[in-house]
Amino acid sequence: MVGTYDVALLQSDQIERAYPLIQAAVPALDLASWHRMASDAFRREEILVAVNPRRYIQGLSIYRHFKHPILGALLDVIFLCATSAADEYGVAEGLFASINSRAKELKCAGVRFWNQDSDNWQRMRDETQFNRLDHGLMVCVADRAR
Repeated sequence: MVGTYDVALLQSDQIERAYPLIQAAVPALDLASWHRMASDAFRREEILVAVNPRRYIQGLSIYRHFKHPILGALLDVIFLCATSAADEYGVAEGLFASINSRAKELKCAGVRFWNQDSDNWQRMRDETQFNRLDHGLMVCVADRAR
């Protein structure tokens, strides 16, 4: 089922429907806080959603593009949630492909996937977290052979 998901930036009419996915990663997060962050026109993060053909949101990713003082341009993936009883791999593959494509567009040297932790919600507002080198998985941006 890879390729059957429409992966795009979160739209305003999808904010409430995406809430259960982010709440699974951050159980204490209330709907009002999620709505504030997701609808903020000046947010630093981009939010991707993977939508199946029936228009259900099956995946979500929050990432930020920034310039690391040592590594240069990076795409920092703060959250990545893939939910599907039948095709979790396909949902994740769709999100990964879109993230990789975005990193190439922005001429990033790499993508760092943060360790998944509910504390990331608070940590993503702490600028020092982005300059650290001791958390997450670093992946070089390159064309992947198929």
